[in-house]
Amino acid sequence: MSGTPVSPKARSADSPSSRGKGSWRARAARHPVTRAVLHQTVTLLALLILFALVFFGTLYQTDHGLFEAQKKFFGYGIVLIGGFFPLPAASLVIWVLSVQLTVMMAFVLPWKADRIGLWVAHAGILALFVGGFITQVMAVESQLTLAEGETGHYSTSYQDFELAFWEEKGDSNQVFAYEDGDLKAGARLELSPYNARIKVNAYYRNSDAFTTRATNGPVYINASGIGMLEPRKPEKEVTQNAPGIVFTLMEKGKEDREILLYGHELQPLILTLDGKKVFSQLRLRHYPLGFTLHLTDFIKTVHPGTDIPSTFESDAELTENGISRRVKVWMNNPLRHNGFTFFQASYAQAQGMADKSTFAVVTNPGRLMPYISSLIVFGGLLLHFLIRLIPFIRRESAK
Repeated sequence: MSGTPVSPKARSADSPSSRGKGSWRARAARHPVTRAVLHQTVTLLALLILFALVFFGTLYQTDHGLFEAQKKFFGYGIVLIGGFFPLPAASLVIWVLSVQLTVMMAFVLPWKADRIGLWVAHAGILALFVGGFITQVMAVESQLTLAEGETGHYSTSYQDFELAFWEEKGDSNQVFAYEDGDLKAGARLELSPYNARIKVNAYYRNSDAFTTRATNGPVYINASGIGMLEPRKPEKEVTQNAPGIVFTLMEKGKEDREILLYGHELQPLILTLDGKKVFSQLRLRHYPLGFTLHLTDFIKTVHPGTDIPSTFESDAELTENGISRRVKVWMNNPLRHNGFTFFQASYAQAQGMADKSTFAVVTNPGRLMPYISSLIVFGGLLLHFLIRLIPFIRRESAK
């Protein structure tokens, strides 16, 4: 049998003699796993899933509220669209895109001087993903409402509660608290500062309180005269939920006490623990500021001839370590201090009462990442354009 000789240079890159040749990046780029991860179908599916999640998440929000929609569609679980069709939640999809980008930069994007602009631009996109992850995991949103003449040293959560015990010591309180995630029925929790412990008998995310006592039910200790809780279906807007807890307080050498606390009680329960006067309350979670903010004046300006506000702002005094300074907060002009950002959110005015101002308080370590990553992407694209432009200009000049 005869045939035309094939020169070594004409051999296919996939022939046995060529396998294993090239740099480690080239070999890794040809690996089936790498090729599967970087397949354009994965990217297209990820983008289509994100579009579907935003669409169905918006529809879900109308009946269940913003918080529940965010938790269900934009977390890390599996979403059942229509109750039966599974899709990964948005955070999982973004992780897939992040892995794609990382693998592409590690194995495919050429290590060449004329591609440095592309490297910078892709690093900026990756920084944007990282910033989003930091914000999702570490950002905390809360609020602070002050009446004129009032001073605050902590903000409160919008929807998360805590079971708190504290002692009043001058201008400060020593607080011991458990988050609502720890308050599961049957849980036994130590109150180490007071040599006591509690057993959670029931915890309801939303409930109604009644001053009457259940037939043959226990007599609970309560500051407001509440004798019974009845669980309710959680509201679609979680800020409208009123949680309740029933627990047994156990202290060595003393009789067990049955205690009931309701999330909408205004006054705390006063107890004696380990010979100390201790306050207890089921309350919105508190976030200490580390400084104080005193509302001096609230100013609202309306459009002429109407009651519609054109602007509203808060004059306040910020004090830290004995040093005070005047600050002003208004729409689109937040106060930033020690990692906290105070936005002018809303207000309340009533006849014969002091004006109240509400600040949205945000702590977000990833706050600057979108700005930084956008600048990096812009700088990378500009650099790539200039790198390509200079040789083009030289070629045109040489003609």
